[in-house]
Amino acid sequence: MNKVNRIDDYIINKKLDLARVVKDFTPYVKTVINNSANGYLRKEDKEEILEDTFVILWENQDKEIIYLESYLASIARNLVREKIRKNKFTCDISDYENTLAYYDNIELFSNEIEKINRLKISYTCLKPLEFEIINLYYYSSKSIKEIAKELNISESNVKTKLFRIRKRLKKYFI
Repeated sequence: MNKVNRIDDYIINKKLDLARVVKDFTPYVKTVINNSANGYLRKEDKEEILEDTFVILWENQDKEIIYLESYLASIARNLVREKIRKNKFTCDISDYENTLAYYDNIELFSNEIEKINRLKISYTCLKPLEFEIINLYYYSSKSIKEIAKELNISESNVKTKLFRIRKRLKKYFI
């Protein structure tokens, strides 16, 4: 059975021994970051998140932290999600509709054009509010909270509408 690492094990003279924490938990936090990132982050971003994880631990060492593994993992996962959301590439479909990329196979190119056209058609079935929510969430990379505030509706309403919109749009691609 694995030894449970409590924060008390790393307290010396009422101070956190951060050097020992970093030494003991760096491989674990790196694994959490790599698994959470799913290939969406560059090496530099991952290193930054690793460092920020330990900085946040240092800043919050006075809080009621009991188990280091779970606390560090949750910090790292949250930082990864935040970084991916901030790095989210924003684009508009019209940016790509007239672009000819190199394709070995003309069928592959025609399939891409067909997907874009299907997406455009599927957007026409959306109500103006639904279209606005999709644009704000996917193309402007706004959070659910920001969308709710901007459109003057509740966060749960935004989440519900996003779920239903995705479900309806999925029908056009299956």
